[in-house]
Amino acid sequence: MSAPRWMSETYGPGGGGAAEGMLKNLDATELDPLTLLVRESAQNSWDARNGEEEPVHYRIELRTLGPNQAPVWRELLLENAPTTEHLALRASLARPVLRVLTVTDTGTRGLGGPTRADVVTDGDDDFVSFVRKTGSSQDVDGRGGSYGYGKAVFHLISAPHTVLVHTRCRVAGRLQTRLIGWAVHESYSTQTVHGPRTFTGRHYWGRAQHEYIEPLLDDEADEFARRLGLPAFPVGQTGTTVAVVDPVFEERDDAEAMRWIVDAMVWNLWPKMLPEGGDAPMRFSALHDGTEVRVPRPSEVPHLRPFLWAHGQMDRELRHKSLRRPLGRMGIRRFLAPPGPPPQVAVEAGIGERIHHTCLMRPVDLVVRYLEGPPFFEEHGGYAGVFRADAGMDRVFAATEPASHDDWKVDRLQGDERRLARHALRQIADAMREAAAPAAVADQLGDGVSLAGMSQLMAGLMAGAPGEGGAAVFDTTPRAGTPDTVTGPARTAATATGAGDPMPPSGATVRGRRGARIRYLDEPRLDSLDGQAVLVQHFQLLDAGEQTVSGRLSVALGDDTGREDTPPQGAAVPTVLGWRREDGEIVHTQSLTATGGDDTVWSLLVRPAPDTVTEVLVTSDQREGAA
Repeated sequence: MSAPRWMSETYGPGGGGAAEGMLKNLDATELDPLTLLVRESAQNSWDARNGEEEPVHYRIELRTLGPNQAPVWRELLLENAPTTEHLALRASLARPVLRVLTVTDTGTRGLGGPTRADVVTDGDDDFVSFVRKTGSSQDVDGRGGSYGYGKAVFHLISAPHTVLVHTRCRVAGRLQTRLIGWAVHESYSTQTVHGPRTFTGRHYWGRAQHEYIEPLLDDEADEFARRLGLPAFPVGQTGTTVAVVDPVFEERDDAEAMRWIVDAMVWNLWPKMLPEGGDAPMRFSALHDGTEVRVPRPSEVPHLRPFLWAHGQMDRELRHKSLRRPLGRMGIRRFLAPPGPPPQVAVEAGIGERIHHTCLMRPVDLVVRYLEGPPFFEEHGGYAGVFRADAGMDRVFAATEPASHDDWKVDRLQGDERRLARHALRQIADAMREAAAPAAVADQLGDGVSLAGMSQLMAGLMAGAPGEGGAAVFDTTPRAGTPDTVTGPARTAATATGAGDPMPPSGATVRGRRGARIRYLDEPRLDSLDGQAVLVQHFQLLDAGEQTVSGRLSVALGDDTGREDTPPQGAAVPTVLGWRREDGEIVHTQSLTATGGDDTVWSLLVRPAPDTVTEVLVTSDQREGAA
């Protein structure tokens, strides 16, 4: 049997689209081509998933072809290849070092259906939609996109605009493997043995059939894929590999490019990584010349973590009242800004030094964009929101997306659909304006954050270090009639606005069970102790004589039902770390024995439980016989 070969597509009598239209259609996006590659390919992989029970495995690998494989690529892909004037493939294959970037998914159904675009089918047509057709749209609920112009990103990052597609699918109930090459460049006219001809700029590599190319099939496809070193599919499984020939990373070296790809996975696909661990609907991996490039968990990325908190609290329903339509759900969280600048992938997505954005998603849980809102009123704080469109709005928002699926251009719509989409964006904007305004807010701070100097931040901003520190929310809203002296244990409030009892204002005096009085000098503040986050409450013992001072700690419940004094089994609990005198000496005891009445300023040091709202109750008891 003859070797596979290239064939250039000619225009038919009825014309057709020029190949360069595919590449130019992506010019409107400002996304980096590598980011676009991750977004488009992962979206296609998700749309091709086998079912809800089986996870999708998605992998990007960059390989430098060794001395045994590079000659095979040159031998197989040079057969009848277009001239360099019409395709740069020959120049790429002549490079001394040849590289290939592969994007592979399994747990997907592969590219099935007919291999010819002129075959009518009422079933699967993934192959012709991806390989044959240009700008086709698959209007199917539950899909993130289509095999439209976005697939051109594979060609965009290839110096010769050339890819190989290796797929295994089911045809008529049995497994079938397919392998085909595909390149796009500019349309052109040239003299041929049949006279002058015009060409679309699309070129195909495979088994020649009259005037077009069919893919290699089954054993032949597997054999050629093996010779080219393409990843083998697990026995009995379906999936697809797209191999990009001679990838271009602009000014990045290969290591930098792979790092960018991994960051793009996390920032654009993090909803598919939840819950973190074995139950996530998609599994992500990256390899560079056989070495794993680790894909971090979203919760490990400080600047992304606030969006995860908002995602976990999407308790606000957005509706259009007059049209009686649900628009989607939204969560929003305020926080202390994490340290340092965000990664460049986040900057590309529109996130700067400060986070005041809402992540927009359709029901398929793929990031569309990070919508910027008004800056937070305090430079050290921020807010993060997440909006997921209602399933009934999926087609509406899908119709607003450009080829790169990175925006909602609602003015493209008409009638009620336009009213619905614009109303959703207005409500999102209203929520961000509300979040940006001064209010009692909540936060968590990333590991390793220095809290020195944070004590001067506005009351109401909570901070915590997951796994190390904790969290607190302080209600500092003045209330009419708040007494200057409160009888009973002093409550260092750690409750949300409006919940629980009012906390004594700064400078108030409180009285313990046996008459010992404590003066609070300020609200609880953040500080650091031996590198860990702590809550600090400054106070004075007003009554003379020896006293026993204790800190009683609990976790406030988020549903306004009170506090949890007995933690669940295995749960972290807030801890008294000790007591600090104004001279800096620390007494590492659970309770403090001290003499009052001498104006000494003491500080209670508390390590809060991670990711909780902590309440601190301070008591001071006069010792028996003390003056």
